[in-house]
Amino acid sequence: MAEIGAKEQLFGDLPDALVKELLSQTLPVAGALQQHIEQMREQRNALREHALQKGVVKRKADLDAAREPSVVGIDGSYQIHRLTAFDLCAAAAVAVEGTVNEALRRWPEPHHRIWVGGVPHQGQPASVLKGLMTSMELELAAEAPHDLILLDGSFASLIIAINQGVSQLTQADRSLAEPLKTRWNSGLHHQILQLLESDRAVAVPKFTSRNELVSHLELSTSWNADGKTLATLILEPGEYTQPLDISAPPSPYHLPEPADNNKLNQAMKNLRVIYFRPYGWTAAVRLEVPNRTAKSNTRLAIVLEGIQRQVFSPAVREPYPLFLADQMVGSLAAGIKVAEQTIAQQIVSKSVDVETTLLFLQNYRTESGRGDVE
Repeated sequence: MAEIGAKEQLFGDLPDALVKELLSQTLPVAGALQQHIEQMREQRNALREHALQKGVVKRKADLDAAREPSVVGIDGSYQIHRLTAFDLCAAAAVAVEGTVNEALRRWPEPHHRIWVGGVPHQGQPASVLKGLMTSMELELAAEAPHDLILLDGSFASLIIAINQGVSQLTQADRSLAEPLKTRWNSGLHHQILQLLESDRAVAVPKFTSRNELVSHLELSTSWNADGKTLATLILEPGEYTQPLDISAPPSPYHLPEPADNNKLNQAMKNLRVIYFRPYGWTAAVRLEVPNRTAKSNTRLAIVLEGIQRQVFSPAVREPYPLFLADQMVGSLAAGIKVAEQTIAQQIVSKSVDVETTLLFLQNYRTESGRGDVE
């Protein structure tokens, strides 16, 4: 009976026939995936030996002994609640400190940014809202005094989000455009360059379509797994890959004036990619770091030490401050839903035509997004 109740809760909005067909297709899908996993596992020894011969596999233990660094993780999200008469929009970013608490470090509150507003139905607010979210993340990163600043997502995804947001400022309502425009005019493009050249910044994307490791190992085109999967397969706990040149984009990166796009593209070209597997219970983590970090054994040791100390349990699938920041910004949807209800109550309480007002406040679609995938 409990199993039936659970299925009704999960599939209550789906037709019975569709649910039955969905469940019937899980067996062949599971079989195909199991075969794919077994094929990769069978290639593991040969792939690892090939990587060792190419000098790709390195041991963290061979680097300089590093003190435990202070770490902060930064993440953001945005929400668009499509109401009948307008869009209720919100963007937020949070910074979460790691498990080290240095008594001498003082970081004034608040460690978050948030913007909420109601805007008319016009243009495509998602790009500007995502750009605003990203600008808030960059603002927190610029203020953080920590040894390591972990960014959720790739450096490229940050630049793309800012470029799309600033480029579409004229297409958004002034109330939404102004916060991003103000940050842009206050030197946001300088913050981006400083971050790209900082030896404290580390981008940690959960997923990226780039595959520098596969290219470096010159594997055949039949290998169809991404770099993170390959690194998880060939690396032992405590090992990392040599810093790899980051893949070139299809076209140069671009930010609107007055950004210096030559410096921007050179800074992006100077990034290096490292895969690191801290423990046996974790998959490899993709780390994007500036070249000055990759070339320094001391700085690289600090980065890997910080990552390893922040992945302290099988329940934490990424560095702890990013894991917790992800949970926090993921709750933005619930918070904005409460804000939507509160706003509606305030408007209705002062309305002379409650029926029409409620029609204008109906929510017929919610859109949300993050900046962690490229």
